[in-house]
Amino acid sequence: MISTWKSIHFLNICLIILGLWACQAPSRAMHEVSMLEKYEQWMIRYGRVYNDATEQETRFQIYKENVERIEALNRAGNRSYTLSVNAFADQTNEEFKAARNG
Repeated sequence: MISTWKSIHFLNICLIILGLWACQAPSRAMHEVSMLEKYEQWMIRYGRVYNDATEQETRFQIYKENVERIEALNRAGNRSYTLSVNAFADQTNEEFKAARNG
């Protein structure tokens, strides 16, 4: 009975420590989760399906860089227009140009 109590007490302490650690999580990690959720929604919207997890991860990194660039330009606020994410957000500039210019 006492060993069960000690186990429960130890488990509670571990949960408290993990909870405190989780509260200290940097905003970058929260941004990553949010960006991943945006990416998954974007994939559904534009019907993107990749051959494997490696390609999906590569496309996610490109998407993330493009979205961050778009958001930074929009935050600057020195333009008469705003940019938004579209169906080409998972392509590099070089890939987009090659596909459009041959």
